[in-house]
Amino acid sequence: MRRLTCVIIDDESIAKNAMQGYVEKVDELQLVHSFSNGLAAKDWLGVNEVDLLFLDINMPFLNGLELLRLLKKEPSVIFTTAYTEHALESYEFNAIDYLVKPISFERFLQSVNKALRFMERRLAGEEKFLILKEGSAIIKIKTSEILYVEAMQNYVKVHLDGRTHTILMTMKELLQQLPNEEFSQTHRSFIVHLNKVTEVSGDLIRVGAIQIPLSKRSKTLFLEKFKSF
Repeated sequence: MRRLTCVIIDDESIAKNAMQGYVEKVDELQLVHSFSNGLAAKDWLGVNEVDLLFLDINMPFLNGLELLRLLKKEPSVIFTTAYTEHALESYEFNAIDYLVKPISFERFLQSVNKALRFMERRLAGEEKFLILKEGSAIIKIKTSEILYVEAMQNYVKVHLDGRTHTILMTMKELLQQLPNEEFSQTHRSFIVHLNKVTEVSGDLIRVGAIQIPLSKRSKTLFLEKFKSF
């Protein structure tokens, strides 16, 4: 998949510089411009196309929502704002995400993954993957290579064939980023890739030589998804 071109629009220089630093850490993103106000951005976006906007809302002269209403071709948008009161109004523009400052890098990556999945749906058939933070490193994992995920307190262990990655995030957060049609939670501590399951027997699932528990609470939904996969 090609890199997503993006633009940052924020009148707060500290927030804008922080977002620029985040973008530069992710190989799948290409920052093509940044603006300190909506007016300058409007003129540039009137003649240039971009995949994704990281857009502040409360700006002088022309706020983020007003800017979007003036654009003839609306790019995908991730709102970045210090205020929550515009969240409902932002759904008018089918925003990919709504980030409230201060924005952590982990939360930023969640939004980037949402944007990548959105583009994948546009370009059906291309490989699906996640961008995750492991310690100080940023890693790219193909979802097709994931065997299962295991919860370990505040971390998740993503098991692939021959290697494992330990990520600081919750099971719920990771499950929201995985393709729903390909993955299913089998237990409060396990998520499996349906295509990797080799056997289901009672309250156990096998992924190759690995046995994974299947809880009563998860069994009905898992079996429905597994049988139709």
